[in-house]
Amino acid sequence: MPYPPYGPEPQRPATNGFAISSLVTGIVCCLPPLGLVLGLIALGQIRKRGEGGRGLAVAGSVLSVISTILMTVGFATGTAREAWDGFREAAREGAVAESTFDLRTGQCFDTPGRGLEDEEEAVSVRIVDCDSPHEGEVTGTFTLGASGGWPGRKAVEAEAERRCEDVSSGYTLDWWAVPPTAEPYYYAPTRDGWRFGDRGVTCALASDGPKLESSVRSDRTTLDPAQLVYLEGELAVDTVWWEEPEELFEDDPEANRAWAERMVRTLSTEARELRSGPWPASALRHALARAEEYDTARRHFGRAAAARDEQGFWDATSEAADAFRQETEIAVRSALGLATDPPAEPGEPGEPAKPDGREEPLPGGGTTV
Repeated sequence: MPYPPYGPEPQRPATNGFAISSLVTGIVCCLPPLGLVLGLIALGQIRKRGEGGRGLAVAGSVLSVISTILMTVGFATGTAREAWDGFREAAREGAVAESTFDLRTGQCFDTPGRGLEDEEEAVSVRIVDCDSPHEGEVTGTFTLGASGGWPGRKAVEAEAERRCEDVSSGYTLDWWAVPPTAEPYYYAPTRDGWRFGDRGVTCALASDGPKLESSVRSDRTTLDPAQLVYLEGELAVDTVWWEEPEELFEDDPEANRAWAERMVRTLSTEARELRSGPWPASALRHALARAEEYDTARRHFGRAAAARDEQGFWDATSEAADAFRQETEIAVRSALGLATDPPAEPGEPGEPAKPDGREEPLPGGGTTV
């Protein structure tokens, strides 16, 4: 049988796998020393087995040595850390949530392409650092309990407003530190979202004017034990105060007397907490003075709870309001390192002011998603 004129074609030696891996690792630079190790292993196997890939192994080893040197110098001078921090910051600032329901408590955000006052549905936001200017900050989330068919936009917004007030109050216990431009805000399901199972509400504080410059958070994650005890006590008193019946005493005396009795119980409890709180030496005297004011107000509310006529009820509640001294609260706050600049005085003429002039929170305009 005749053979081909030049004999069979010689087989090329196989390329060593470690040589290929060394080159890829050296180029990618994810683990520079690994490329050098793989290259040295490849060169040893190539000599023993007669495999191909020597050039690949040498190139991978050289690239790995260069990358290792650059990384070592970068860590020694801090350049690598700065570069990584810059990359991470840019990634965070440029992040866009796929949906407003992806927002999490404590995140700060902007709404690209629309203002907070716009009524159109918002589907995405840009997450930004809370230490940089931002439009809003998430104070918490909750799930609507309603099941079945769409309850209607008004019903959804009413529950969102009511519950977001409580959520935001717990997130901003030091409410004196909250900028006056920060108002209640929320994202809630639309009719279409409800049909596909959306029940989540995202609560926030947001500014429709000048952007917020820093986080408004003051809760268990940011406060020390003394600050927490004091602010939670003040919130407990304020919360019951806000529950004052809308009806005048003459229209519903029982409801008004029941409210006064709740004030008696709350003030009694919080006065005890003030006397036993974990106060630093600088705050003890002022905390005890605040406890005395609670006790004085409690006695006046006790008179209101037993009042038989409107004049007696309002005389007692007015004297209870007068028992709270703003200078005492400022002194406690100063000693505890809390905000000491009180908000502007609200209220209408002829109505007893809330303790220290705190205004009953008003629901903010909600934007649905």
